[in-house]
Amino acid sequence: MSFSHRAFPEIRAIFLAQFHPDQGPIVRLSIPEDAVGAEKNSYADLGAIKGEGSRCRSGMLSAENSTGFGTFVDDSAEVIELIKRPARSIAPADSSKIDFNSIQTLVIPKLQLFDRLVTVNTGKYKVMCYPLCIKGDNYVRNAFIFNMCFAFDIDADTKCYGPVVKRVGCLLRELEITGKLLSNPEGTRPLLGMMRQLVNKLNEHGEYQIELDLKGISQPMASTGISIKLFPYYEAPKDIEPYHVPVKIIDFDIAKRKSAQTVYQAHVPSDIMWDLVLDKVTDYIDNINHVRRIARLTAIHEKTVILALKHLDYFGCIKLVDIFRFGNVYEGQHHLKDIFRNAWLQRECHRYVTRDGQTGSISIEQLIQLYSTIRNRKTVAEWIIENDIDVDRLDVRRFFMFGVLHKMLRRVHCYPVLSKLQDQRSPDDREASSSSEASKRQNKSELGTLDMLDGTHHLDEICILEDKDMDTMREFLDQQEGINYMYL
Repeated sequence: MSFSHRAFPEIRAIFLAQFHPDQGPIVRLSIPEDAVGAEKNSYADLGAIKGEGSRCRSGMLSAENSTGFGTFVDDSAEVIELIKRPARSIAPADSSKIDFNSIQTLVIPKLQLFDRLVTVNTGKYKVMCYPLCIKGDNYVRNAFIFNMCFAFDIDADTKCYGPVVKRVGCLLRELEITGKLLSNPEGTRPLLGMMRQLVNKLNEHGEYQIELDLKGISQPMASTGISIKLFPYYEAPKDIEPYHVPVKIIDFDIAKRKSAQTVYQAHVPSDIMWDLVLDKVTDYIDNINHVRRIARLTAIHEKTVILALKHLDYFGCIKLVDIFRFGNVYEGQHHLKDIFRNAWLQRECHRYVTRDGQTGSISIEQLIQLYSTIRNRKTVAEWIIENDIDVDRLDVRRFFMFGVLHKMLRRVHCYPVLSKLQDQRSPDDREASSSSEASKRQNKSELGTLDMLDGTHHLDEICILEDKDMDTMREFLDQQEGINYMYL
């Protein structure tokens, strides 16, 4: 099994496109050699380049051309995603080839797309590239435009290849500026060797290192080394609020020992030294404690705890859910169908939600049926009564948590909205209540709570920020007039 199958998408093809002064956009080299299908076109016939290309207006680029693309591009963006509409150009006879004619105006684009990652779909391929332009009086038309393109399966997640595609493009630009590798016809042989090894090494090992032999082509760059390595792509950490509950995805004890083995190689000491904040925070991650409670239990500042949890979330060690209460409301999502089709998901669900993983306590078929009954926005308590749930056989908290973690369920939050703020007490009562310091503090707290009833704060957030339990908060809100509740 190749390296790419285990961790990264496989490169299906790689090709070097450039702008020919007479023929327009062409494919100069490709690996495999027949991977790209392109008909010969004269530059005069390329209407998309000559008159129907991109038009620039007020900081945006609207690409609507004869190849059937349409997008709006922000000048500040570094990565541009383009979805191909049904092309009006004639596709190549062999559908297994990349249709270069349909994407040539984006592979060799207008100036607004230079020095940016561009991803475009064509047929069954996703092409990622980094178009570049080198200006100079020694070139025909005073510029040399080229683009090294990587092709993947259309459903591949290519985010990890973004830095690689950009690095390859910048390396080729440096080789052209220093030694004229791309514009010199004698550079074809080393370029083909580099492209062939690039595909093979990245697909098999996820890294690439080669010494280019450019003797006779460029004396200053006679021996040039290139090193490239793939790294996993991690999404930016999400915002973590005090009312979020971190859920363990990995065993922290095992993670500590594995990280220690990396440092100590063979012998792992019994007293493993880890980051002090992470060490204390992970001790209180029990899938029940919310962030503010963890901060209090560890006696660590809340912002420091959030930073530690962001670190764990960034590397996929935890996931975040809402506080579980029997008054919560949940509703099914599109991914709920996965529990009906995925046998592995069914087994994991059964192992996770049954008490102590007992077999025979409740069947998988019953679990699937129970998930299908979550509708009409009923509370968890109402759902338990309606379906006569045996809480000794089914861990209800884990049941709903599993659904949220696998995007089968969504928490429906309650947002209280105060339509009018008024004091219903008599003048004598207001004067008496304002006489004591305790009453002043209470009034200040109540006003702080009422200020959050603007429809942007849900009850979980208000309870945690005001340090009140849900029953107390509900009782206080019921005493107010003009409060409406929105469930979103």
